[in-house]
Amino acid sequence: MSMPKIPEEKHRPDLDETIIDLLESIALEEIALSHLINAEAENLQAFVGKDLDFPSNPSNNDILRFNVTVLRLMETLMFKELFLLRKLETVSQIGMQVDFEE
Repeated sequence: MSMPKIPEEKHRPDLDETIIDLLESIALEEIALSHLINAEAENLQAFVGKDLDFPSNPSNNDILRFNVTVLRLMETLMFKELFLLRKLETVSQIGMQVDFEE
């Protein structure tokens, strides 16, 4: 079996453009995560109420379920942040290797 070949294209980005695209993708994902965190904060504020009076009169079980939901979302976002950090570190290493080769 031979290695697959990527066909030549006229508009294939060079390595510098690819690094920029990767950095932009990290930034866009960070923005998306910030929107999710903000939305969850708004949900939390609505649940707890302006004066911390729990306007919906939730039961203790409702509060526990809500806390678990918030915790799971925040854990998921934390793992996504870790993934983005690793992606950034990899892109940085590639960028440094390019600088050394020039």
